Amino acid sequence: SKDTQTTKLVIELRDGHRVESVAMRHKSRTTVCVSSQIGCAMGCQFCATGTMNLIGDLDTSEILEQVALITRHECARSRPAPRNVVFMGMGEPLANYQSVSAAVTSLCDP
Repeated sequence: SKDTQTTKLVIELRDGHRVESVAMRHKSRTTVCVSSQIGCAMGCQFCATGTMNLIGDLDTSEILEQVALITRHECARSRPAPRNVVFMGMGEPLANYQSVSAAVTSLCDP
């Protein structure tokens, strides 16, 4: 963004589909916003992704890859690595519970 508080990455997956992830920088922390699906079936009119059809769920590795890529991007610019993750990108996280749950478990594993 112009104010350098956010950076959006468009990530191409193995199958050629693309998802978005965002690094959000705050005074004391960086948060990464990840996608859990390609498109969305919820149909929420206030959400750009909600107006798309659901193409598919991300697997656990595709969710974790978003965190890794944002972390690499931030560290390459001498910024702190993200320490928070939110599932507010493309898709409805609870509609992809198995992959999201496995990703959260992996991210919380010391």
